[in-house]
Amino acid sequence: MSKLYNKVINITEEIAFSQEKSFKSVQQLHQESANVKPIKRVWGQYIGEGDIVHFPSPRGAGKTLLMMQICMAISSGEQTFLGENIEQNGNSIYINLELNDKTIKRRLKKMMDNPPFRIKQEFQTYIYTFKGSLLSELTSIVRKIDFYKPILIVIDNLRLAFIGSDVNSGKEITKLMFTLMAIRDALGCSIVITDHFRKHTSSTLTDSDLHSGSGVKTDLSDADMFLRKSCQQTNWRIMKRCKSRNFEEDDTVKLIELDAETLWFKLIEASVSEAEHIGVQNLSDKNEQIDMAKQLRAEGRTLEEIGKIVNKNRSTISRWLKE
Repeated sequence: MSKLYNKVINITEEIAFSQEKSFKSVQQLHQESANVKPIKRVWGQYIGEGDIVHFPSPRGAGKTLLMMQICMAISSGEQTFLGENIEQNGNSIYINLELNDKTIKRRLKKMMDNPPFRIKQEFQTYIYTFKGSLLSELTSIVRKIDFYKPILIVIDNLRLAFIGSDVNSGKEITKLMFTLMAIRDALGCSIVITDHFRKHTSSTLTDSDLHSGSGVKTDLSDADMFLRKSCQQTNWRIMKRCKSRNFEEDDTVKLIELDAETLWFKLIEASVSEAEHIGVQNLSDKNEQIDMAKQLRAEGRTLEEIGKIVNKNRSTISRWLKE
């Protein structure tokens, strides 16, 4: 095996923190930058080439289905999926720690019977299902990555991948994120790791630190993205990205729909108001309601529209905004 393989196989706590060092002048770095190629979009500006993406989502929103579909679009040579450009095509590996084999097969039967694009055979999406920690299977995982050279690796999910570790501890999650960075740097692939929402945040606007738990996850990842249920229709979902180290940050919220028969997502609208889809009328805290009203006003909503969304009359909204 290559030196890169051996580097990852020997990951320990010390190696995870032992990153390559560099001491160069800005002039030297500028000269070397001429050989640095622009970052390609693995899936639009949500997943960039070589990114580690943190993907928290509430339970039952469909993050597993979405990531499997993104993997399949990349492996099938698609140029776009759900309105996002794909600039790299190749193999992908989905590391499944959550669902059993039968559940995966049932879902894949529905998806493969009615795909929105032709599933080509030039590349493949591989699903690696096992129970146990990521580190316990690291040797096998790295061999597969080294052999199949995937464009994208999805780890579902963070808590099960690092079972036995306190994923809400800043110290512990730092070690785990450095392990992912070592894998990414050694093998040159993009990594998405799914996660669950922090408790008691379902009625608030999406924010990286608020919804992801430990802020270290956000600090050490290159980007994050969020999938949430819409309160307007059962099968509607909203997608948003907050942080991106390699692309311009954008507050645009995408509306997609899950087809209950085929299990495929389809794009409904490229840009919607997040506040209208997360059930803000259920906010009980006045300060949260006021913050929501201000946010909607900043988006250009009228007083009447804001009042309808947060279930308050026009005069109350006007007073809140003046205050």
